[in-house]
Amino acid sequence: MKLTFAYSPCPNDTFMFEPLVSGRIDTEGLRFEIHLADVEVLNKAAAAQQYDITKLSFNAYTKLTESYQLLNSGSALGRKCGPLLIAKRPMEYDQIINSKISIPGKNTTANFLLSFAYPEITNKKEELFSDIEASVLTKKVSAGVIIHESRFTFQDKGLVKLCDLGEHWEEKTGFPIPLGGIVTRRKFTEELKQKIDRVIARSVAYALQNPNSGIAYIKSHAQEMDEEVMRSHIALYVNDFSKDIGQEGKASIQYLFDHHPFTKNGDYTKPLFVINDEIVPHTDFLSADYWSSRYQNEMIGWDVGDITTPIKEYIDQLNDKSLRILIPGAGNGHEAEYLHNQGFNNVWVCDIANEALENLSNRCPSFPKDHLIHSDFFKLESTYDLVLEQTFFCALNPTKRSEYIDKMSQILNTNGKLVGILFGIEFPFDGPPFGGNIEDYGKIISSKFDIMTLAQCHNSIGPRIGNELFFIAKKG
Repeated sequence: MKLTFAYSPCPNDTFMFEPLVSGRIDTEGLRFEIHLADVEVLNKAAAAQQYDITKLSFNAYTKLTESYQLLNSGSALGRKCGPLLIAKRPMEYDQIINSKISIPGKNTTANFLLSFAYPEITNKKEELFSDIEASVLTKKVSAGVIIHESRFTFQDKGLVKLCDLGEHWEEKTGFPIPLGGIVTRRKFTEELKQKIDRVIARSVAYALQNPNSGIAYIKSHAQEMDEEVMRSHIALYVNDFSKDIGQEGKASIQYLFDHHPFTKNGDYTKPLFVINDEIVPHTDFLSADYWSSRYQNEMIGWDVGDITTPIKEYIDQLNDKSLRILIPGAGNGHEAEYLHNQGFNNVWVCDIANEALENLSNRCPSFPKDHLIHSDFFKLESTYDLVLEQTFFCALNPTKRSEYIDKMSQILNTNGKLVGILFGIEFPFDGPPFGGNIEDYGKIISSKFDIMTLAQCHNSIGPRIGNELFFIAKKG
């Protein structure tokens, strides 16, 4: 799956994401189309929902929670790393609030922090962050808010600090400074969002463990920046909050939302952050919304685009085409389509995701519409002579397996058969899909059925060779 990913050319971002760009880490099958732009350009692009994953200012995010959700990694928070208000000469408070101030964009957190420290300022000029020092020096503005590497160079140009806006935030709130974060589309499935979160975290971790690996990439986007300044920039903005924002970082962002003029009344979409995959309840995998979202976002890696060989060869030896056949959790229904084309007229498919049933109907218009069951399998009441199992059992949390067998026994007629494929391996991750072993499967199935066959599948498709078990179980 290819996703658009946008971030700034600043050293902290290019440092964190170079491992992803250069293929140094496992991206779990995701591919990325990279876009680089100034943070205010990214803020405006986010408002237009232009990118699947993007860097933005936390200030901008207060208006975009309906469209995007924050990742737990890749953020820029910290202490003593905030924007600075600078000028050519020292200025008193009253002078500052009545002056024209240059800002790096109205949507930037720098602008929010300026208003947090000086709420009376109204005369602001938006500029590219790299042009602000020049505007102050040429007296186009009385003062300016600088970010990024300008923190390290403004004094060399004869400019003075009027206020450290980040320190002001820290003194008033006690929280680290929330500058910018990485967001992804809220509409994506939880599985996809968590995968993106893992990949971003992996990239940040690799960069921190191998700080010199991406120097060439970082320099290529650093606008002829001095290497010492570049490394200072990275050290300031890439930290433990970048690896995992944690509770302290989340509390800082929550404080911003609780006190921001756009969100202080709670008018924003929750939760702000992608849920950590460790705490996603297994019941989410059984919901219609979960599976519908997977089809909508084309996260259907189990679908090989056709009926698989083991099921096809079993169907090909059936002689009685009047059998009442059910395919539960049928997905795109390739087995049902094959049966229908072979003259089996009593075939029903059941799926909790209506998108899957629509896909089958669009692909095979002659398949009876009243044989498409949009329902939870566990609520079925009709009975059948044969149930074909393909990817449904492995999509259920193992805690549901006894209930699955009980339900199969209930809906199958006497001498009816349950036939299909199971994964014969234990996966090194939490599913779906969920794996298992032949011994455990045998105990579960034999509790309600006579097992006629349960063995290594000899005709699996290429990617699944050695990982599948074929079984036939008969209800006595």
